[in-house]
Amino acid sequence: MGVIVVFIDGIGLGEKAPGRNPLACFEPRVLRLFRRSPGPFPAAGRCLETRVDMGVEGLPQSATGHTALWTGRNAAQHIGRHLSGFPTPALRGLIQDHSLFRRLKEAGKNPTFANAYRPVFFEKRPRWVSASTVMCESAGVPLRTVEQVRRGRALYMDLSNRVLLEHGLVERTRTPQRAAQVLLSLAGDYDLVLYEYFLTDIVGHRGDMQSAVPLLEQLDLFLASLVQGLGKDGSLLVTSDHGNIEEIDHPRHTFNPVATLLWGPVSEAFPAEGLEITDITPALLRFLLQAPR
Repeated sequence: MGVIVVFIDGIGLGEKAPGRNPLACFEPRVLRLFRRSPGPFPAAGRCLETRVDMGVEGLPQSATGHTALWTGRNAAQHIGRHLSGFPTPALRGLIQDHSLFRRLKEAGKNPTFANAYRPVFFEKRPRWVSASTVMCESAGVPLRTVEQVRRGRALYMDLSNRVLLEHGLVERTRTPQRAAQVLLSLAGDYDLVLYEYFLTDIVGHRGDMQSAVPLLEQLDLFLASLVQGLGKDGSLLVTSDHGNIEEIDHPRHTFNPVATLLWGPVSEAFPAEGLEITDITPALLRFLLQAPR
């Protein structure tokens, strides 16, 4: 089984404070992400506090955070600031030259991006695209479609297919447990399977506790199902780019570190402490380029 990587946008290590942190409003199975007392995590999972500031002043942001995650390069220092939204030409250049997918492909490995794109993306391509989209296209990794969602070979960004159902693109929603099975199935065919979840950042910016708690409960059930389905040889990494939803009482990102959660053999490629966002891709490469399939 290949390594499953789940990226959760905008979730940091916050205080265990039910009045401001929706993670403290229920009993998470996996998302026990509290600054002074993270965990315990099921199946002997590890939690590494991960710095995301990259030594640059200002609130960490998505474009530079995603670029740093998927290249191992200090994207914020490269352009002199933290940048929100989508990667600029300078950041796209870093991704095109140094991405995790490109380096895996050059080494003969087979990574895939599990997220599906709606037909409108292909019919009227947006001017700005995400770091993961740039990574796939520059490495020659095909983008997945709604048809693959229907066949159980892709996930939409909301896990549940509710958005696709509202647009008439699928006939039913999907449970978190079934969504986990999709990734586990893909991991049997690829060296690395990446899935990205963005609703946490969107809801965090809205500051809506009533929406945040059920959203995180569903995400937590999805992650718990992944952990349960790994088996003895499976590997799972869960990480983020910056904090946000853990402080729902304001609409901004936070200065909090994030958690990198690890299960299975991939954990051996990571240090005991002192992890930074730029260390994720190098550690994955160390593991995958020495691990036989």
